[in-house]
Amino acid sequence: MRGGSVSDRVRIFCLLLACLVGDAQAIDPTLPSADPLRVEAGAAPASEVLQLQAILRLPGAPRAVVNGRSLKIGERLGDARVLNIYSNSVLIEREGRRETLRLAVPVATPSKP
Repeated sequence: MRGGSVSDRVRIFCLLLACLVGDAQAIDPTLPSADPLRVEAGAAPASEVLQLQAILRLPGAPRAVVNGRSLKIGERLGDARVLNIYSNSVLIEREGRRETLRLAVPVATPSKP
């Protein structure tokens, strides 16, 4: 029986060792990606969907919030350039084409008196 006990100890030791080695090679999900194609902060990839979130009608300098970034006419977000800012939409140019980004229609409707 003594031989079986040593064999069990060796198996347990190998199992623990395998867990430790596997744990050391595990990928930490909190670390930033090592993707070499990452874009710099504030840039939008060419294929990224741009979402107009708000329009700020400031005197003389309207601004549009697109994908969380405040932009004025002429500024860029990735390869998109803001051409004009209207009351409920923004005209951009991306890859030589013009696109209109529109504010989402509110879900709520006014109640009747």
